[in-house]
Amino acid sequence: MGKAVRPVRKQVIASFYKILFFSIAATMVTWGLVFAGFIFYEHQLNPANYYESQIPRIMKYVEQQQEQLLLKGKKQELEKRIPLEGMDYQVLDKHGNLLYGSTSAAYINNEKELLDSLNDHLYMRNNIIRFFPLFDKDGGFIGAVGFRYKLTLASANPSARGIILLVGFLSLICPFVYFYFFSYLIGKRLSKQMEKPFNSLMEGVQKIRNHDLDFQLAEFKTVTELQQLTGAFEDMRKALKKSLLRQWEIEEERKEMVAAIAHDLRTPLTIIQGHVEGLLEGGTSDPERLERYLQTIYTSTERAVRLMDQLNTVSIVDHPTFAMEPKYVNMAEFIEDKTNEYRLLCNQKNISFQSSAHFDRSDQMKRIDPHRISQVLDNVMINSIRYCSQNGEIAWKTTFNQETIIFEITDNGPGFQQKNADRLFTKFYREDESRTGTDGNFGLGLYIAHTIAKKHNGSILMENRLEGGAYTKVIMRELKQ
Repeated sequence: MGKAVRPVRKQVIASFYKILFFSIAATMVTWGLVFAGFIFYEHQLNPANYYESQIPRIMKYVEQQQEQLLLKGKKQELEKRIPLEGMDYQVLDKHGNLLYGSTSAAYINNEKELLDSLNDHLYMRNNIIRFFPLFDKDGGFIGAVGFRYKLTLASANPSARGIILLVGFLSLICPFVYFYFFSYLIGKRLSKQMEKPFNSLMEGVQKIRNHDLDFQLAEFKTVTELQQLTGAFEDMRKALKKSLLRQWEIEEERKEMVAAIAHDLRTPLTIIQGHVEGLLEGGTSDPERLERYLQTIYTSTERAVRLMDQLNTVSIVDHPTFAMEPKYVNMAEFIEDKTNEYRLLCNQKNISFQSSAHFDRSDQMKRIDPHRISQVLDNVMINSIRYCSQNGEIAWKTTFNQETIIFEITDNGPGFQQKNADRLFTKFYREDESRTGTDGNFGLGLYIAHTIAKKHNGSILMENRLEGGAYTKVIMRELKQ
């Protein structure tokens, strides 16, 4: 199973608790090791109160000497009994004046202060200072001896003082060191989880800036917010790519349309220009020639107008605001009118035309856009008439039920090349690419029919018949109110 994806807030809180736990655990282990080390070397180290514990031994000597200690000659003998490496001493007279000692620091200024400090503890900068009285043979107070020492392990072990201070310092700062160390490790791990998605996003932004949309962001299952961000960015990239591809397609279609329009208009305009030039050169003097030329000019002009009409229709149906204009239509009357139109067109080419309709007479009122459906049927039927040979056959069958209207047109013409089946409904497509539109086919009729059918919640299907010819099926759905 993969790692669970959690929000960044929860991951930050979890990381903080991990840092805290590991720091405390490591600190406890460190302190435990230090404590174990001191226990192990306990017999080699003096205790922190080592110098304080030496005072009773020294005081036995002091009690034996008493007034003799006021003499400076006793200094060397006294110092032999005092561990001077960690303890200082002073010998004072009864007025608090320094007679001799290992330190000249003034702790007592007068007799009263001396008397007040006897057998008591004075504290100065981590030092403990104690004064003990000296008496003469008659028990009179004659002075005092004082000692200064520290109750620390480091001061009790001068030879190992550096190591002890270092261990103590490290023990003191180790919680902060561990906190920083684990903050770095866990923070680095968390930042790596965030760096990869951010780096991927930055690379994606750079590629988009360079007009490169052929990439895919990797999926990062680390942080919920970053996963959502990369997902949204990927959706944006796909949408942008789709939009740009569509824009490029539209641009290519525009270029193709301009080229196709220029191509299809060139022939009728060239014909018109040639015949007008012929008339200007004296063709009007021959009535028969004049009539023939004018008829040709009329036919070419009509062809150009027809192209403009189809282009205008394409512009209308392609517009985003294009919509059907539905109304209730008597389908029986609609089919009868269209049948008469198509039969007349077929008679002009000696084509046999058969029309049949199958529906419930009580349900012949349908809510449709008759003008647009007529355009669809006209374009499909004219396409069949155009490619059907003389004395050919065309059959039109209509069936509909409660919501669906189906028109089926069959002919016995040449059909179409199967390899071009997916291009039949594209703009300016003609089965014979060498045609120039002189037969009135500009490659827009089926595109218009297909577009209108989709807008009418329907579809168009075209395929070749096994027995020869083409089969077209137009499905229209009644428009809801």
